[in-house]
Amino acid sequence: MIERKALLIAFLLLISIFFTCGCYNPKEVKAFLQQPRRPVAGVEYRVYPPDVIRINSIHISEIRGIQQQVRPDGKINLPLLGEIFVAGKTPRQIEWAIEDIARKYYEKVDATVEVIGFNSQRFYVFGQVSRPGPFSWTGHDTLLDALAKAQPTNLAWPERIMVIRGSKPTEGGYVTSQPSKEYKITGIHRALKGNEPCKMTVNLLAMIRSGDMSNNILLMPNDVIYVPPNPFAAVGLALQNILFPVRPVLEAVRVPASIESATSAK
Repeated sequence: MIERKALLIAFLLLISIFFTCGCYNPKEVKAFLQQPRRPVAGVEYRVYPPDVIRINSIHISEIRGIQQQVRPDGKINLPLLGEIFVAGKTPRQIEWAIEDIARKYYEKVDATVEVIGFNSQRFYVFGQVSRPGPFSWTGHDTLLDALAKAQPTNLAWPERIMVIRGSKPTEGGYVTSQPSKEYKITGIHRALKGNEPCKMTVNLLAMIRSGDMSNNILLMPNDVIYVPPNPFAAVGLALQNILFPVRPVLEAVRVPASIESATSAK
């Protein structure tokens, strides 16, 4: 009886998935495009704790080939030059800061800064993938890069992959003065006008088969990629959730019965 009800619920769930999956919206991608469009990277990378940088210089021997991890206070400590605040700066801006301080000690100054540890900023992949979780954001990561790393499984629905870019701030948390009724039920704040989250649905299968890269957007820090289960996998997962509480009880009943039958046979 329970299994029949579970199958009926699963069938209704499958029907609802087919009818509520919606259509692709070509306007959604506009919110994810970088303006102006850049040929290499979406934005210039800015260093934050705990990124690791490598510094080189021809004239400043004290910092030649040195590596530094940005401290929690946003500073690095260099021989001779001392502490320098680098959080939120681009590699070029860090070079300028080093050169300004080095002029106290050298007539000719130069510095080259390279980010070798992208540790501070991430994007996230969840759902039916082999490698879910956070991935380091380097400034030129695309949606296809992320999915190639995460590897969608056979349970995935590649035609309905979702990309979500949340409202600011995207990290650190915040408190609203008057929580809405929706928040008390769902735990989600109502988005302020002009600061709504952006969402888009991508057909990965069509992207791979056709080579159409128009939806291969450049990712930003804290972007979330969700790979949903395909309709049949969703039904299977729903059945598993429905039957899971019943299964331990059935197993508990079957085990004593099997023991009793084995004892009577002896």
